[in-house]
Amino acid sequence: MGFLCIPFLFLPSAYIRLPAKIWITFIFFLLRTICKITYQIKGLEKVPNEPLIIVSKHQSAFETFALYYHLKNSFFIHKKQLYYIPVFGQYLLKANMVAINRKGKSSVMIKMIHEVKNKIDKGSSVIIFPEGTRKKPGEKTNYKTGFIGIYKVVKRKILPVALNSGLFWPKRPWIMREGNIIIQFLDCLPANLKREEILNIVENNIEDASNKLLN
Repeated sequence: MGFLCIPFLFLPSAYIRLPAKIWITFIFFLLRTICKITYQIKGLEKVPNEPLIIVSKHQSAFETFALYYHLKNSFFIHKKQLYYIPVFGQYLLKANMVAINRKGKSSVMIKMIHEVKNKIDKGSSVIIFPEGTRKKPGEKTNYKTGFIGIYKVVKRKILPVALNSGLFWPKRPWIMREGNIIIQFLDCLPANLKREEILNIVENNIEDASNKLLN
């Protein structure tokens, strides 16, 4: 599909979402028909029609597809090395995401926050996985504070996201289990919370809701 859709690489960036959504739709189809994995989105009515900071639990590759598919004008912050993946990296570059060198210094973080703010000011929402990597269901969390720097600069609401995808499409071993993935959008948090309280509120809300979904 990457080779068939090469003409989209020469069109404006907005058009790249079409082949991306076709690709994701095909992934959903294969999950449903071969792996017997379905999914359910809860709380979409809680997503306001405005640019947001979407802070999500991360257990699987699944939510990277589902959140991008269901949230309009959304983008990710990802590690720069993903650009080096043949074919896929070219589409990622065209999709106008924000790339960051994880080993970079404070100047790299400042540049990243500036890029995110520009995109949000133009009407897009950023999707962030504050744990930094996929975690096993029920595993001890380690939320990074990077999203707080973005929060204080862009002054937008935070939309927490809970899920249970790791029960069915885990990080390792690479064996899928049939079942129903649930992604749940929680209540938005206001844009004016204090820096010292926002991390605990976000982590507690996401972890409490995600743990309930494990049952």
